[in-house]
Order: sequence, then C-alpha cells, then structure tokens
Amino acid sequence: MSKRNDSLELGKSFSLQDFHVLLAVAETGSFRKAGQTIGIGQSAVTRRVRKLEDSLGVSLFERRPSGAKVTNAGSRFVSRTRTIVDDFKAAMETAQAAGFAGNGHLRIGLIVSLSHGATRDLFAGFAKAHPDVDLCLVESDRSELMTLLSHRSIDVVISAGPPVPEYGEGLILTEEKIWLAVPSDRQIAERDLISWEDIRTETFVVGAREPGPEIHDFIMSKVGSFARRPVVRRHRLSRGGIMNLVGLGLGVSLVCDHWRGIRYPNVSFVPIGSFTERVPFSLIWRPENDNPALRRFISLARVEAKRNGVLS
Repeated sequence: MSKRNDSLELGKSFSLQDFHVLLAVAETGSFRKAGQTIGIGQSAVTRRVRKLEDSLGVSLFERRPSGAKVTNAGSRFVSRTRTIVDDFKAAMETAQAAGFAGNGHLRIGLIVSLSHGATRDLFAGFAKAHPDVDLCLVESDRSELMTLLSHRSIDVVISAGPPVPEYGEGLILTEEKIWLAVPSDRQIAERDLISWEDIRTETFVVGAREPGPEIHDFIMSKVGSFARRPVVRRHRLSRGGIMNLVGLGLGVSLVCDHWRGIRYPNVSFVPIGSFTERVPFSLIWRPENDNPALRRFISLARVEAKRNGVLS
C-alpha cells in the first residue's frame, strides 16, 4: 500500500499507518521487532502506540523486559483493527478492479457456508451467468455486517433468520433442516433420526462468534426445558474447528443442511427434531442501492427461492 493511502485519516486521530504499527507489535510481541518488520525505528513505534492509547484512554500493551503483551482491552481492539484494515484493503481492491473492468462489482456479507445447498447454487448460477461481475465476500458477525450494509460498504447480507425490515428489503432464500454433528464412532451416528430428549445429557460445542451464539440460544430453547440443563462449551474457533472437536469426541454440535457439504474426520450428521423444524436463510439489502449487479443477484435469488418452495 502506498504512503498516500497509509496517511489517509480513518478517524479523528488514527491513521492507517497507526493501525499497521499496532498490528505489527501485537503479532511480533515486541516494539523493536515491530519496527524492524515495517521498516521504522522503535521510538516511532512507541510514539504511535502511545498516541493510540492516549486517544482511547486505555493501555493496549503491557511493557515487559521480554517484550510487549496485549492487555484485555488491547486484544479486543487489535481484533477489530485487523478487521478494519482487511476490509479497507478489500474495499480498495474491489473499487480498483471495478474501475479497470468497467463491468461492475458485488460485495456480499456472509454468515453461511458455501459448501452445499441453496446459497452455493445461487453463487454458482450467478458466477456462470455474470462472469464479468467482480465478487467480494466478507465473513463476520451479524452486527458488523449490518453496519457495513447500512453504510453501503457491502451490497447484500446472507444469514440465518427471516429478513428484518429495519435493516432493509429482503427475501427468504431457503429453509433448511437441522442436523446434529456427532462422532462417527458412537452408536448415535447410526440413528435415522434423533429427538431433542435423546441428547439432553450431551455436551454441546459451539463457536464464540456467529453463528455460535445463535446455536447456543437454539440449544437452550430446545433442550433447556428438560430436568438437566444442557452443557454448552464455547470456543474461539471457526466452524471447521468446532467440527474437529466433535470428531475428537469432545462434544456434539448443531448444523444446518448447507454445512454438510464439508467432510471432517470421524464426524457424521444425523437429522434431529421433526421434519417441520427448519431454519430460514435470507438475503437483505438496502432499497436505495441501485447497483445493477445487486439487482441481477436478487433476481436470480428469487428464482432460487421459488425452486426451493419458499417464494410463490
């Protein structure tokens, strides 16, 4: 990234270069090594980090003779900062690509897997029908994606649940069956169907980020009414990481149908609950967004929704 871009002010007192320095210190665990990594002096690194701390009113690092360790506040700020920097770079690349190609671009926020099901079919159909459109995908939690949507940083969000009118226009793309991910070497993996009461004594493993919290709430609504309160363990892992915990015998987890397109060692998927228990997945977009690529994507989504029987 050029110096001109690095000097662009992202806030009242923060620049992109400040964020680069912050991430370098967090990744190397040292002010000196961070300076060496990005090619500036240690004193300059210290000044920039101190400026961030003074502006925020919190300490981001614990200074030690052995190096620098992020504080609790620093860990959260670093995580968000990394997302901001990555999104900024992605936005620049998307804009530049659209400028050169002249054929449009589409920025999509996701809280779903593209391994199987209606969302995958939608993307495959759109890519085939519109190869000239540059696609930029963003995975994050719902609150951040909705913030990006409201500021037109992305064009559309695809996530679990029905559309929320407060966020914009929307449509239900599909409704999916719920499955239980279990270790393949357990007897329960051979069942044709599992009831909620059957798993009241199981330990559930979920992610700390979405859709983990939603899965946690769903588990509590289905199993929490039994005499024994369900045991739910949260881990700061991706969905793939959670599935590997299942394969290791450390618990079971709920998934929707679109996750079954990925295979994991010693993991089987068994349907759970009644046939009528399904989770809707929706698209939502801002009605004032006149991006032609978005309109073509929505049109194709309507066709897919009709094919799935959720739109007449």
